[in-house]
Amino acid sequence: MQAQVADHILIPLLDGDYTLAQIARLDDTNDDLRALLYLTSRQMTLKSEVFAFGSRDVKAVIATDLALIPTNHWEIVGYEPIPDLARAAVDLTSDDTTLHDQSVIEAFANALHGLYPWDGFPDADFFTNLLRTPDKLPSRIRMSADMPQPDA
Repeated sequence: MQAQVADHILIPLLDGDYTLAQIARLDDTNDDLRALLYLTSRQMTLKSEVFAFGSRDVKAVIATDLALIPTNHWEIVGYEPIPDLARAAVDLTSDDTTLHDQSVIEAFANALHGLYPWDGFPDADFFTNLLRTPDKLPSRIRMSADMPQPDA
């Protein structure tokens, strides 16, 4: 993925829409392209107007390796000022930094929008622990028990 700091990107959702994220930092000192993403719960389409968002819009701060994201899978749709998050002190150069896989980030984005169960991972609190404010759950989340059940 060719990207730069401050790029706005669209992360695909299961319903065909997207959630908006921004690349807050990049580091390529290791053998990968580490990025710090600010994820919002702003639902977008390819035609949505993209504009700067504030620190209150950032639901999660997640590190990933952009080198593993297929070209054009996460569409770059803008370039805006980065919100100032005082508590987003993630060291992208550290080997101890957890780099989340694209599928985990997409599952989290879908869970923010109620399209994937919030408790859908083996650790039922996995997504809660990714939140910037874990004690404030997003309003649209749905638990496994609330999801439509397949016909038997």
